[in-house]
Amino acid sequence: MKLATFAFSVLSVGFFLGPLTGCATETPGATDTLGVYSTSVKGAPDKVTAAARKAAGDLNLTDIDGHNSTVDGQVTAKTAQGDTVTINIAQAGENVSTVTIHIGTTGDEAVSKQLIDRIKSHLSWL
Repeated sequence: MKLATFAFSVLSVGFFLGPLTGCATETPGATDTLGVYSTSVKGAPDKVTAAARKAAGDLNLTDIDGHNSTVDGQVTAKTAQGDTVTINIAQAGENVSTVTIHIGTTGDEAVSKQLIDRIKSHLSWL
């Protein structure tokens, strides 16, 4: 009986914690989990990093800093309110990169979507 109660308890916890593993957004292929917005874009990490720097400038973010290699990259900036914006880029395949964006302590899905849209726009020109 104790084993059945334990098994039921474990399954119940999994049922309630399962939705926390990744929250889908209205954008196909994108997730927003615990304030971290993540999606894939077509482009090598070095080009995506360059596009992310330009996207941060488009949104008038300040203190923009970026560095990259052929397999990953990172761009950091600040919003007008002083929140830190961190954009991480990782190679996910040939000419495909995963972009994760975290803004402040809780994230900002609307600004993250704007950054992704700007990154994709800049990639079309690179």
